[in-house]
Amino acid sequence: MTAAEFVTAIREITPDESKFTKMPEGFAQIYLDELFIGNKSIHTNVEPENAIIDLMSNYDVSKLIIMIFSFNKSNELKETEPFTFFGWREAFPLAIHKATGEIVEIDWADDNCIVSYIAKDQQSYLDLLFALQENSLSTLFSDRQKWSTEQLAEIAGGSKYQPHLTDLLS
Repeated sequence: MTAAEFVTAIREITPDESKFTKMPEGFAQIYLDELFIGNKSIHTNVEPENAIIDLMSNYDVSKLIIMIFSFNKSNELKETEPFTFFGWREAFPLAIHKATGEIVEIDWADDNCIVSYIAKDQQSYLDLLFALQENSLSTLFSDRQKWSTEQLAEIAGGSKYQPHLTDLLS
């Protein structure tokens, strides 16, 4: 999924505040605020396969939180020799591994240590985030998940990317 496709898809599935009538007061606003994606006034051309870089360059995703995944609050990328850091999986930094293109979770105490493999590439990561948001919405309104752990792993790029998903859906 490209950055533009991701933004459109998230905006399309974001429910209207009226869907939250059975939820506690204030819940809808918090939930919807975490799905906010703003447009930036200046557009930067980025290759479609660099979907995360395109997303952060052309959209404000500083408030976007999908389950435990978020982007850097400043919308800035941090570069090191092996990685481009762009976001977070709870307290652990997320990065693009420059040698492989994979999305990886890095140890917060050692920025050269990969904790887990998240997705095979930037586009697959956005596909995964979208599927996780679909799961979040389906469990919120129907108590059933749309995607299984195995299906999410396939979306991310295969079984190599399944271990970090297991605790999300338990």
